[in-house]
Amino acid sequence: MISDLHINNELEPLSPNHTVAQALDMMNSRHLDLLPLVHNNHLVNYANVYELEKLDKKMLLSELPLFASVLPFVTLTQHLLNALSHLKTLNLSLMAVLDENGLYIGMLKTSDVVMALSQSLSIKSRGSIIVLKVKPVDYSLSDIARIIEYSDAKILGFITFEIEETGEIEIHIKLNTTTLKNVLATLERYDYRVVQYFNREDLTDDTDSRYENLMKYMDI
Repeated sequence: MISDLHINNELEPLSPNHTVAQALDMMNSRHLDLLPLVHNNHLVNYANVYELEKLDKKMLLSELPLFASVLPFVTLTQHLLNALSHLKTLNLSLMAVLDENGLYIGMLKTSDVVMALSQSLSIKSRGSIIVLKVKPVDYSLSDIARIIEYSDAKILGFITFEIEETGEIEIHIKLNTTTLKNVLATLERYDYRVVQYFNREDLTDDTDSRYENLMKYMDI
């Protein structure tokens, strides 16, 4: 679930009474491309810096057209992974957080969600990462975990992504070992397709740059 630790209360939302010029000053000073408009603790709109730059600087934000017919937001009851999926699907850098009564309580930034998940899923702890691709009908985390544990390794964390073009599921699994020879061989024996691996020490041409590339890939 989303906790107070994940919500950014330092960033102030915009008000419908702000002018376009004021909004641009606020967003540029914070290096933001998007901010919510809040009135009486209710989310009423979003302002996008790229659209604002095209408008009369004296125009009030209350005159802006709706950002979307249904304004995006996340709630305190949502899990961070669901929130990240929502942010990624809509390609947003942040989103307003509303309480159970629909009142605005802060913002959730994509970069903060990625950071929180990277810590909770042990991504920065010692070990390796393997990436599998499977068809949805073949996806069984319990089966994958059993195979990996049979190879004397443990799963520290995992993240899944749906690949829209193929309908496959991409599974990123963090392991507690950097010796992958037995794990890879066993997965292959059970017809699991490993498409990438990172921080493998039992292969001389593997480098930490591959791990850094994965971090960049996850930093949506």
